[in-house]
Amino acid sequence: MRNVFYLFCLVLLASSCYKEEIKPQEPLAPQPIITDTTFVDTTVSLKNTVWVITKVLNTNFDEEVRTDTLVFLSNNTYSLYPNNLNYTLTLNNTPWGHISGGVFEYNLTQGEILNCQFKNYFTGQNVIKVWMYKQ
Repeated sequence: MRNVFYLFCLVLLASSCYKEEIKPQEPLAPQPIITDTTFVDTTVSLKNTVWVITKVLNTNFDEEVRTDTLVFLSNNTYSLYPNNLNYTLTLNNTPWGHISGGVFEYNLTQGEILNCQFKNYFTGQNVIKVWMYKQ
């Protein structure tokens, strides 16, 4: 009986030792290291574009029906600075004062800015929300 027990343990021990073959992971392709931290906007520009404002919602949530047109004649008539994930569009001397708001690159390339919140440039308070498209 004892021999059967030892034989059973030996067979169990021999059959339970299974070594799984490990396959190494393929190395990742090298990625370029970007060392230039200068913010230069070379691909996105509003120069020589026309944007039509279709809807304006002020801070009192009153809808101002107006169809103003913004014509960006040069890079000096507005400022567009890249941030981490979006661009800050600053417009001076508007009917709502000096305002700035964040727009994404796809808004500019697709030609549609919907529900963009602009704040007073000096106080940081919410001023308006704007809907506009590129003509």
